[in-house]
Amino acid sequence: ICAGVKKFDLHCEIVALLLLFLLALIVRFLYFPDNVYFAFDQARDFYSGIDILKGDLRLIGPPSGASDKLFPGPLSLYMYSSVMLLFGKNPAVFSIFFRIYNALGVILVFLIASKVFDKKVGILSSILYAISYEQSQYALFMSHQPLAILPVLLLYLGLTMLIFEKKARGLVISALGLGLSIQFHYVYIFLLPTVFIILLFYRKKLPKLKFKNLLLVTAVFVAATLTYVISEIKFGFRGLSTILASSSSAFFHTEETLYAVSRFIRDNFWANESLTFYILATIVVIFAYFMVKKDLRNKSVFLLLWFIGGIMPYLITGTKGYYYSAGASISLLILFSFLVVKIYFKFPVISVLLFLFVVANNISLIKTQNPKGPNLDIIIQPGMILTKETKALDYIYQNANGENFAVRALTVPLNINTTWSYLFEWYGKGKYGYLPVWSEKPAEGFPGNLPYKTDRSKLPETQFVIIEPQDCIKRHDKEKFFSEESYFTGLVEEKDFGTFQVQKRRKI
Repeated sequence: ICAGVKKFDLHCEIVALLLLFLLALIVRFLYFPDNVYFAFDQARDFYSGIDILKGDLRLIGPPSGASDKLFPGPLSLYMYSSVMLLFGKNPAVFSIFFRIYNALGVILVFLIASKVFDKKVGILSSILYAISYEQSQYALFMSHQPLAILPVLLLYLGLTMLIFEKKARGLVISALGLGLSIQFHYVYIFLLPTVFIILLFYRKKLPKLKFKNLLLVTAVFVAATLTYVISEIKFGFRGLSTILASSSSAFFHTEETLYAVSRFIRDNFWANESLTFYILATIVVIFAYFMVKKDLRNKSVFLLLWFIGGIMPYLITGTKGYYYSAGASISLLILFSFLVVKIYFKFPVISVLLFLFVVANNISLIKTQNPKGPNLDIIIQPGMILTKETKALDYIYQNANGENFAVRALTVPLNINTTWSYLFEWYGKGKYGYLPVWSEKPAEGFPGNLPYKTDRSKLPETQFVIIEPQDCIKRHDKEKFFSEESYFTGLVEEKDFGTFQVQKRRKI
């Protein structure tokens, strides 16, 4: 709307950003609430939010899959508790929060791209962020990792202010963004060397920093990461020792890094993986060309270092998936937007078609995957969708006819009833007024408040078995579960709820 006007005034800018934010919201709320994903990780973290409201203040965040001694910061859990305090325990409310939170990134993307290039590039970059399939997937996944997207963008916004506008306060904003990113996942510590390299490269363009500026930067960063400092002291520096021990055996994981890069291309530009290599080669050529051009060198180097910093965790850790790269691909969106603007003056038809093609690719991916929830690069249990879970509970309670019943589940992880305990406590008890009894002792050390009985002879006559998606369950664990259950109960009927089932059973 405003990209074609000669004078891009503040009023026009505000209107454009509001429309872009609305577009981002529409994309992220497509298929809501039928694609709200809720599984073990979400239930576990929501229980932590409840505990915080009860006064159990936390110094560490959720458990990490990488190590039992490494934890992200607790900020995400305090955010969950705040949402609960204001709006209750419905997971759909949390999903609303995540979608709005991610959509706010359009504003930061616009500001960054506008400062590096101009406001036309800012508008196009924000459009690409608004309709980004990758970012829409982050918005669907309720966990601490996707929350890093805004702090990462804040980090690079501060650097653009410092480098391209010579504003010293930009370094303070960067320090805040970096610290908050690390709060949401310790792996974002890898952004620290990226920041140092960027500052080193642009050292001659930086404004003169006074001692008070450096003192404020240090104070802001320490404040944002203070929970790490306190927890390391409290727990004998176990996190630091784990990092040092693992770093001695670290090496470059090229396969995982190339996978991450190809995913960036697939999820943002072209979904046909057969052309990924050629698109990547084209991006390399474009970067090389821009770095040869003296007037574009500083801007292209900034985006290149941003991108490299984003893939560094994959190179070092060898991890695949979405978890460590909340903002890496945005550098490519900005580069692509600048390319579209640059070639528009000579080849307007090609420029428009190229941009619309990328938009169409993202929309196609969103229409294909987003109705199902997060994809399998993010989650391991497809189909754990809240609307289906609540329908399963309705089926269970209605078949119990108001009488007591027992329930058991084949879960991922095994023998942990955290997901269903949360659902029964929030939805089941809230709607039907009572809780079932769990028909076995759940694994210790995991959240959940359902009463349980180990004596199967004392359980109610009516019993239900919930069977979660079994892709990640070993064959012998399945056989053992069903063999044991069939010894005590007989199958009455089975009903599918998408990718999981509920069996109604009676004591033999």
